[in-house]
Amino acid sequence: MKRLLLVALVLSAALPALAQSASDGPMVLTPPADDQATPPAKPKPKPKPKPVPPAAAGPAPIELVPDATDTSAIIWPLPRLRPPTAVPSGTTAVAEGAPATTPAAADQAAPAPPASDGMSAAQAPAQAPPPPADNSAGQTATTTEAPAPLPAPGAPTLTSNGAVTTPSTPATPIPGTPDPANAADQPDAPGADLAFGAFQRGYYLTAFKLAIPRAEAGDTAAQTLIGLIYEGGYGMPRDPAQAVTWYQFADKGGDPRAQFALGRMYLEGRGVAQDRAKAADFFEKAAAKGDISATYNLALLYLEGKVRPQDLTRAAELFQTAAQGGNPDAEYVLAQLYAEGRGVTQDQTQATKWFAEAARLGQIPAEVEYAIRLFNGLGIQANESAAAEWFQRAADLGNPIAQNRLARLLATGRGIKQDQIAAAKYNYLAKAAGKNDDFLDQMVASLTDDQRQQALTEAQRWPASD
Repeated sequence: MKRLLLVALVLSAALPALAQSASDGPMVLTPPADDQATPPAKPKPKPKPKPVPPAAAGPAPIELVPDATDTSAIIWPLPRLRPPTAVPSGTTAVAEGAPATTPAAADQAAPAPPASDGMSAAQAPAQAPPPPADNSAGQTATTTEAPAPLPAPGAPTLTSNGAVTTPSTPATPIPGTPDPANAADQPDAPGADLAFGAFQRGYYLTAFKLAIPRAEAGDTAAQTLIGLIYEGGYGMPRDPAQAVTWYQFADKGGDPRAQFALGRMYLEGRGVAQDRAKAADFFEKAAAKGDISATYNLALLYLEGKVRPQDLTRAAELFQTAAQGGNPDAEYVLAQLYAEGRGVTQDQTQATKWFAEAARLGQIPAEVEYAIRLFNGLGIQANESAAAEWFQRAADLGNPIAQNRLARLLATGRGIKQDQIAAAKYNYLAKAAGKNDDFLDQMVASLTDDQRQQALTEAQRWPASD
């Protein structure tokens, strides 16, 4: 009984508390909203790029003026301070850097081919080209054919209207000259230089043996030849120091070819410590005696203005002398000077004249410049078909600027029959060399898949495909 009373007392005391709890609100078993972790925000979707509308495809003008990326544009100072090695008059220049012939096979070696990089002093025409005609009256310039040896098979001939022609048959030999194919069997003419004759036929050890006694006796031509043999490593290991020694012997005897050679050696530091000032001195000595290659190199040094005070007038005079002596590099630089008015009065007619002369002698950048001028009618009457021929020639020799310009002409049929597949081929070649062209790219994109594949295949097989 007492227990029941005790339980009743406890319950009566607890009821008010329970009633108070109930009045506070319903029981909540979930944590309050403030305690919940904030869900991560969803990333906003990136806006899709709007497609760029393609450029309107339309006929683009044929702009053949050189741009800033053209290698044919004049660069100051000009590089190339070393033309092909000059050899005595009446002989053919040997390509410098030709591999040395072993002693055992030296006297059985085939005749060395002539140098293909321009024309050395020894290969210059016997008569210098006449100076450019005076066009002060503003008349249209036409190229003047300079006296020159008969063209070799395949050599270009420049016509009066600027067109280039290539003979399909070998040139007629000059009367009285031996057949080069049988040169080794031909007897030497009275008074001929037997040592140089042997050298030019490729018999280097024989040439050396014939030249040594003459050189020791003070013959400057023989001393220069021995220097050339040591410098180029013809039939023996190259020895620049020995070459310098023999060139110095010949220099004391006043040989301009040896003086020019010493200038090159000092310029490049081969066999001697590099000394550009001494190189200039030797070029001065050789140029004063009429050496065309030395004259050209000396002109570059006056143009450069480092070891000689910069004197554009003096440089232009020297380039003029070397150009009239038949040096194609001098003709090319002289043309640029006339075009820019540097050291001479600006004269686009004279510039075109000398670009044409250099192009005729195979100077590839000059071929491109002359073609551009022919197309645009700058310094000469415009002739698109002749321009296309010169572009074709330079393009097929690997010049990317010419390949780009030729592709434009082929794409539009200017000066040449329209051929978009050929245009695409040359565009591929130019692009591979870094010459891009949006107009040509659009033209290529308009071709069919088969046409593009054909052009690409021809470009990959080039030049075998031509």
